[in-house]
Amino acid sequence: MRVPNEVDFWRGFALVTIFINHIPGLYFERFTFRNVSLSDSAELFVFLAGWALGKLVEGPAGAARAKWLVLRLETRAFQIYVAQLVVTEFAIALLAAASLYLDAPFLLDWHNASAVFNEPVEANLGLILLTHQLGYFNILPLYVVLIFIAPGVALLHRAGTAYLLLVSGSLYVVALVSG
Repeated sequence: MRVPNEVDFWRGFALVTIFINHIPGLYFERFTFRNVSLSDSAELFVFLAGWALGKLVEGPAGAARAKWLVLRLETRAFQIYVAQLVVTEFAIALLAAASLYLDAPFLLDWHNASAVFNEPVEANLGLILLTHQLGYFNILPLYVVLIFIAPGVALLHRAGTAYLLLVSGSLYVVALVSG
């Protein structure tokens, strides 16, 4: 089964508006829907990815696609994880180089990067474990985690929507209680 073109259109729309919203002060930022809604494009992108996954695993044909889907999702999660690490380290190198070249040490404090320079062991371990992110770099780690757990979510969905709702609600309550 193919995901409808409309979903691809709206995912593309979400990616464009994510890009616009991540450039502070950009003129077009005032026209994105984050200014008039409770969420922004990242939530739309994640929602559409989950909806597309649901469409792929529904019905008898979904069971036949399960092995292929699991392998594809796990491979994709790893690719995005590596891309996140490379892009993050590249951004850190750019900040460090700009700080040295411009003799502007305050640049090392931008976008939550100061920990990388002040506490490098903890910060780099956090970057690898996706528990520490630079500003504007938090979408891909979320997406990596969601893609990685997607096969389990799909299996729960196929077993019964009530199970998925129970696990989801329990995880939400645990996150609220534990902070």
